Amino acid sequence: MRIKTILLGGIVSCCMCQPMAYATGIDIVPQPMEVTLGEGVFALPQKIGVAYSGKESIFLAKSASHYLEMSGQTSEVVRRGAVLTVELCPDFSEEEYTLKVTDAGIHIGASCDKGVFYAVQTLVQLMLSQKDRSLPLCNIVDRPRMGYRGLMLDVVRCYIPPQEIKRFIDVASRLKINNVHLHLTDDNGWRLEIKKYPKLTDVGAWRVYRPELFPGRLNQRDPQEATPVGGFYTQKQMRDIVRYAAERHINIVPEIEMPAHSAAAIASYPEFACTSNNRFVGVFPGIGGKDASIIMCAGNDDVYRFYEDVLDEVMEIFPSKMIHLGGDEADKRLWENCELCRKRLADEGLENFEELQGYFMDRINRYVRSKGRTAIGWDEVTYGDPKEDMVIMGWQGDGSVAVDDSRRSGRKFIMTPAQTTYLIRYQGPQWFEPWTYFGNNTISDIYGYDPVGEDWTGPLVENLLGVQGSLWSEFCDSAADMQYLVFPRLLAVADIGWRAKGTSDLQSFFRAVDNFTPVLDSLGVSHALSMWNIQHKVRPQGDGSVAVDLRCERPDAQILYSFADSTFSDKNIFDKEIILDRDTVLYASTFRDGMKMGKTLVLPLEFNKATGRKVEASARNGLGEVLINGVRGSRRNSDFEWAGWWNGEASFTVDLGSVQPIDSVSLGVLVNSDICIGASPALYLYVSDNGKSYRLAGECHVGKDIMWTHPAQVLDVDFGSLDTQGRYIRITAISPGAVPDGMAREGTPSWIYFDEISVR
Repeated sequence: MRIKTILLGGIVSCCMCQPMAYATGIDIVPQPMEVTLGEGVFALPQKIGVAYSGKESIFLAKSASHYLEMSGQTSEVVRRGAVLTVELCPDFSEEEYTLKVTDAGIHIGASCDKGVFYAVQTLVQLMLSQKDRSLPLCNIVDRPRMGYRGLMLDVVRCYIPPQEIKRFIDVASRLKINNVHLHLTDDNGWRLEIKKYPKLTDVGAWRVYRPELFPGRLNQRDPQEATPVGGFYTQKQMRDIVRYAAERHINIVPEIEMPAHSAAAIASYPEFACTSNNRFVGVFPGIGGKDASIIMCAGNDDVYRFYEDVLDEVMEIFPSKMIHLGGDEADKRLWENCELCRKRLADEGLENFEELQGYFMDRINRYVRSKGRTAIGWDEVTYGDPKEDMVIMGWQGDGSVAVDDSRRSGRKFIMTPAQTTYLIRYQGPQWFEPWTYFGNNTISDIYGYDPVGEDWTGPLVENLLGVQGSLWSEFCDSAADMQYLVFPRLLAVADIGWRAKGTSDLQSFFRAVDNFTPVLDSLGVSHALSMWNIQHKVRPQGDGSVAVDLRCERPDAQILYSFADSTFSDKNIFDKEIILDRDTVLYASTFRDGMKMGKTLVLPLEFNKATGRKVEASARNGLGEVLINGVRGSRRNSDFEWAGWWNGEASFTVDLGSVQPIDSVSLGVLVNSDICIGASPALYLYVSDNGKSYRLAGECHVGKDIMWTHPAQVLDVDFGSLDTQGRYIRITAISPGAVPDGMAREGTPSWIYFDEISVR
């Protein structure tokens, strides 16, 4: 048998190997550290007999058989006719294993049950990647790069039944994820039974019904209003989930939020709020508006006793070494006006209210540590410079807050940066996706992310515990909605936490995704196909034409296009930008091996005198060219077709190329008060022949009934009949100011968004 070795990374955590592709036939996820590939195959029988190499490995053989049965493979421990042999390798770390497939059978080596479990997951994926159960001859030596590989599920905004949490655990375990972080409490609900404080679930687990999307839901104002929406987990149910996860070598990390994101607890026990609070607090159905500033009182000793009591019950349920204490987004305004908080500040000799949060978190952290556990906090806890060690979870932006803190303090940290691993963000071209927040985090974005920075030195690398994908569920109404956002992106999270540094191969990873898809289907898991959809970009060329670029993140996708309808032929293969200068509807879709894979992009382009010309626009989001590219934006402000300005006036100038008659000018406007987007109350149109001296040619005033509409609307504002001429047109728009009282985001500074300028 001829052998070739494909080194995918050493089995040490900081391997510096050169990038290499997966071995052919070994397209699995997460990518193994080292593969030696042979020639030939081993035909696997329907029933897998498992044997052990010595008496000391009997328990491992039984585990292997059990795990094969769990994955749907018929198996039993036998003395003769074994297909699979298990050997105890005491020198291996607990997650390390070897898997050999020879023409005589299969051999697994591991030091404990966990290593056997991971070896079986690799073996099962090998089976799924092959036809007729013929395994490639190979030798796999494997171990994860990072110790913490996590998935966070927000079961507060979207409560899901215990069996649905188990379904997430099933898939996560097959991807060698070893921590599932449950976000159990927040403003929108308290999801865990606490026997000493029954109102937490009698009151705090339920909210009013609001049919709007999450950001637009108004708070409960009438204490007598019915609260039918919610749910909670009994302690018995949660112990069962913990046991179920442990059987699959997953640790459940519980999170109890403090001192902010605590409206559900305060709704249950109002005495825990600051003395400066004079508003009724109910469980938030949405974002909370001004009420989100209501947090636990840091000067009230009963608050600390409450959290100690809660954590006593939490730590009885969850054996996890790590307990998450939240600590993020704490608004200090009520603390500043609370007599108890001001007294605490003075008594403890603290200089500011950020330090008061540091005191708060330290006090609870000391209690957690006294029980032999380790506390985790979101990266804002570092603002108060806690004296006690905590593990910091870096989420803001690119996670740099946690990185900088670790450089300074030496604290351990976990990376879950919002820019890359937040699974609430759009996972594909937004025109095809369910509504959610912010920009895009595609599966290839996540796959290409390395949690270890290029400039990191040894101590910083050692302080990084691992990486986590985090799903916030504001826009989810069911477990299927949550699954759609998590899968298949969790495969990329699993891969970046396991594979060796410098060994990425996107094409091979996508083959592994395809091989894993039957697992999702077999478990009834909803998953997105967004990776097959087309992202468009249309750029003005300055001469009245536009260049259309079409991209798909799948490197094996072929893009076909048409100008007539959605019937495609190989004659129109997209391989370079398409230049257009007149009204057109472009149809495009992705294909592989002649089969249509993605949804059809229907892209109308409408031309006028401004389209394809030159524009000067200091847009806050940097997308000024979309004002004249011929494409109208959708109702999503983050779909890359809107130019936005934050908390101030907007101004942009278009060069029409020559002095021309101008009869009318209109402008596309997006309004959505739910996410702080208002319509400018006054827009002014100026015209110039030379680009230096401008004259006022028209103005448009928007009424208050239109300025703050919700949900999102796309409007056209026009400047009426003009009967003028010029080469340059300039539009200025004043800011609408803060969101008015009575709306979901009342008091918040606003954006203004524009898309197409139409000049006729």
